[in-house]
Amino acid sequence: MGAARSMTETHDHFPELKRPSLNPFVLALLVIVMAVVGSALVARFVAAERSRELLSWQNRLSLIADSRASDIEAWLDRHFKELGNVASNPSLQLYLTELQSESRDTTANAEDPAQAVFLRNLLSITADRMGFVEKSSTELKSIHADVRQPAGVGLAIVDKAGKILVATAGLPALDAELTHKIGQVPLKQQSLIDIFTTPSGARQIGFVLPIYPIDVDTNTTQPIGRLIGVKNVGDDLFKLLHQPGATEQTLAAILLRKENDNAVYLSPQDGEEDTATSLALNTPELDAAYALTSPGDFAVKKDAQSHATLMTSRAIAHSPWVMMLHIDRNQALRDSDTWVKQIQYSLLFALLAMIGAVVAIWYYGTSKRTLLLSLETQRMAAKSLAQEQLLRVVADNQMEPIVIADQENIARFANAKAAQAFHLQTTDVAGKDLVALMGTTYAKGYIEANKLALSRHAPYVRTWAMENGTTTSIIRSAHVPLPHVPVEGLPMPSPGVLMIDQDITEVVNEREHRMRILRQLVDMLVHMVDSRDPYAASHSACVAFVARAIAAGMGLDQTRVETTEIAGKLMNIGKILVPSEVLTKAASLTDNEMREIRDAMGSSVSLLEKIEFDGPVVDTLRQSQEHYDGTGPLGLRGEGIMVTARIIAATNAFIGMISPRSYRNALSFEQAIKILLGKIDTQFDRRVVVALADFVENQHGRDAIAQLVARGNNVV
Repeated sequence: MGAARSMTETHDHFPELKRPSLNPFVLALLVIVMAVVGSALVARFVAAERSRELLSWQNRLSLIADSRASDIEAWLDRHFKELGNVASNPSLQLYLTELQSESRDTTANAEDPAQAVFLRNLLSITADRMGFVEKSSTELKSIHADVRQPAGVGLAIVDKAGKILVATAGLPALDAELTHKIGQVPLKQQSLIDIFTTPSGARQIGFVLPIYPIDVDTNTTQPIGRLIGVKNVGDDLFKLLHQPGATEQTLAAILLRKENDNAVYLSPQDGEEDTATSLALNTPELDAAYALTSPGDFAVKKDAQSHATLMTSRAIAHSPWVMMLHIDRNQALRDSDTWVKQIQYSLLFALLAMIGAVVAIWYYGTSKRTLLLSLETQRMAAKSLAQEQLLRVVADNQMEPIVIADQENIARFANAKAAQAFHLQTTDVAGKDLVALMGTTYAKGYIEANKLALSRHAPYVRTWAMENGTTTSIIRSAHVPLPHVPVEGLPMPSPGVLMIDQDITEVVNEREHRMRILRQLVDMLVHMVDSRDPYAASHSACVAFVARAIAAGMGLDQTRVETTEIAGKLMNIGKILVPSEVLTKAASLTDNEMREIRDAMGSSVSLLEKIEFDGPVVDTLRQSQEHYDGTGPLGLRGEGIMVTARIIAATNAFIGMISPRSYRNALSFEQAIKILLGKIDTQFDRRVVVALADFVENQHGRDAIAQLVARGNNVV
């Protein structure tokens, strides 16, 4: 009662505390202004985020487009370079001159002159190596056989009138359309015959290069003929459109060209292997049309199915092609759209809450409830302080040092771990610059990394070494850009960087230790085998060296290249189970002894199958005795045999033949390669044997192999 009387008396003595009436027009105007300004700020933020995400995709697509365009241009340059080497071959120039100067017997039974035979063999070998043959072609294997291959692809030498003088079996004649295309090329110019479709439906591409007499000035002398190359367009070109490591399903690179007022799709689309699609250039918002008219630009357009896409393009040098790279816009920006919508709704909700707060403040601020509002403010301040203390407890109990610095590299926050490293209390860190806290040497790396993170608007991670007296620690520092550092007294916005250090010394040392032990184990096992078999000393080292060179020359990935090398080193580990008197026997080996040595490969697999390698080393050894035609012990054939195993099989046979043994002398390189060629498509893979021969003859492999073999012989 007393309390009630006191409040009544207060009301009577202070009538001015009565709540004044609201002016609804002023309140409505304030709400409208806040709603308009707040909505504009939210829309601006959303637009900025979308623009940032589009810029990120533009950079990524540009990198991929540059990579794919570079590979396609390299593919064209390689063909022109290889064919140019053939066209400028002195023997070809001389024989072609003699061939044209002689009167040839054109009767049906007349034998070709020796010059024509040489030129045909040269063209056949080049065609097989560069893919100017049908996939089923056995032309290299049967150069002198009178067997006609499927017509339409191959290499040919024509005179100035366009008449074929010498050609591979797959190109016995030039049809009228191809002859017309060749005739449009100036006589002294090398040119690409763009992709065209034959009457049989095959998609082909051609190359035209002039052939000059030997030792003349090509600027003043007319060509004596032309080298014509026609090949089917297939995976060797179109696979270059696929970006290694890309996981987005709708990311696709497409070859285009302009024909009249149409955009023609040259590469297969949606599983269509042979049919090219053509759309008008004036199709609204068509990405292919934009790619042809504005190569190099980035835009948001629509594909042939009217789906929105992010796209860019690159013009392919020395060709009429444009490569377009696009990705479905909804897939690319799905996560970004979801995040932006969440942020947009959150900001709009915050705006509504702010407007509601203003109305509430307006309503209660001029009334006697100001006291209650003050009490609520104090309660919220206490709650905020409790939350701040909770966050401090969480941060101080982290194992990694955590520091927040503004864009001027002034520390604004540090957890206990970081303060301990600075030899300060956490309350003493704020306000000090990084140089004062860390010293000039260490602070320089942090300042540069913070600058990169802020400029890229993306986290930046660096790994560096920190000297601790006699020891070295490996530190991984994460620099996360912050749009604003929420510290009292800083203007809004005040960008900053969250810095987190993690000591990864033990992880790095453990990985290096494991790799070092594995290499030592491999070298020890190889040494054990070489010490027991002095006649085959360094054999596995030679196989590993040549196999690695072949794998790299065939364009295999790094994991398969290293797998091939390790398998070559370990292929003879099983010989530790073979009696030493058999390995060193000078007389001819019995059948049982030969079988025992051959079975050593299987023993190698048994000894190694429980060791974990980064690649399929054990499976490579298990399949290395398979034959390409399927007559091996496991019955695998062709592409069913791992390519690493096919490389080991051919390399092992080659090194064995050129190395001396206790029961025979070494063969010459030429003899060994001839034997391998004779077993192509039966015991060995054609591509592997060709790559081996190319390494020996054209890449200075002969000298390196000879030195390794000689080193092994010196051990004996």
